[in-house]
Amino acid sequence: FLNSKFSIKADWYQKKTKDLLYNPTLPGTAGAATNPYINIAAMTNTGVDLELGYKDKWGDLGFDGSIVATTYTNTIDKIANGVTFFDSNGGSRIGAFNRNAVGHSMSEFFGYKVIGLFQTADLHQVTVNGSTTWVPNTGVATQDGQAPGLFRYQDTNGDGKIDATDRVYLGSPLPKFTYGFNLAFTYKNFDLTAFIQGSYGNKIFNWNTWWVDFWPSFAGQKSTDLLYKSWTPTNTNTNIPMATALSNFSTNTQSNSFYVEDGSYARLKNLQLGYTFPSSLMSKINVKALRVYVQAVNLLTITKYSGLDPEIDTQPISGTNSGNDLIRGVDYGNYPTVRQYIIGLNLTF
Repeated sequence: FLNSKFSIKADWYQKKTKDLLYNPTLPGTAGAATNPYINIAAMTNTGVDLELGYKDKWGDLGFDGSIVATTYTNTIDKIANGVTFFDSNGGSRIGAFNRNAVGHSMSEFFGYKVIGLFQTADLHQVTVNGSTTWVPNTGVATQDGQAPGLFRYQDTNGDGKIDATDRVYLGSPLPKFTYGFNLAFTYKNFDLTAFIQGSYGNKIFNWNTWWVDFWPSFAGQKSTDLLYKSWTPTNTNTNIPMATALSNFSTNTQSNSFYVEDGSYARLKNLQLGYTFPSSLMSKINVKALRVYVQAVNLLTITKYSGLDPEIDTQPISGTNSGNDLIRGVDYGNYPTVRQYIIGLNLTF
């Protein structure tokens, strides 16, 4: 419309999928290998796809651009009779990261919510039979392995003790929406194109931090966060637990919100500047067309994610669920996207 300068494309959809494969436990059997897969599960995807375009020219200056956005909601409607959830483990040493539950989206992160680190004011020491241990002060929930500088978990049900019933959903690896910008400018013989893409609202389980932010996890390599930012009696305003050889419920043995980060990002995927030589000049050397260009790929990324690359591979690299899309959004140490600089020439005889 408006003399074809603007264009709008929009789709709304709802897709219901039934008879998905699941292997519920059968009476008198043990182990998933003995349970056959049957067509029983169901889920719903609802979303909007939107594209806005604009194209115009003002003298020697031309512009052609579009914005594409996609948003969708995924909901598990059914798993199996008597089954409301199942956890997915991608070879983790601290249990499952992802829980798939009726009423939630696929592969949501699940575990304990960290509300801070224990401070000396939260606990006091007692000695029983010659053994000294930390116990909570009034109003502080009891937690295995509790000590100053270690994780303090949320008492979700308010019963005064931290156990498996206090675990909560910690976010979804599925973005609220993804987007892309295609921009193209022309001015006389010059052309400039750019492509920007990204996602918003998704979470990433940064499994790499288990290896580098906790001393007993893997003693061969450690992060600068552990070295400079970990809790000490004089450095209490931090989220990095105390550097300790302890490996217990309050340190590195549980799936919790410490590993979950905002995975939103915007990336300049492609930027190219070109120049096409005048045809009158090229005809003198029997060349039909000549264009030279410089190009940058993955030039800039804006994100709060602390890992190497927020645009992660969604599949585990090992484990019993390798290749299973029910384990998504976990950063297992993927190689980062490479920045490239390219010089090119298009020649037509």
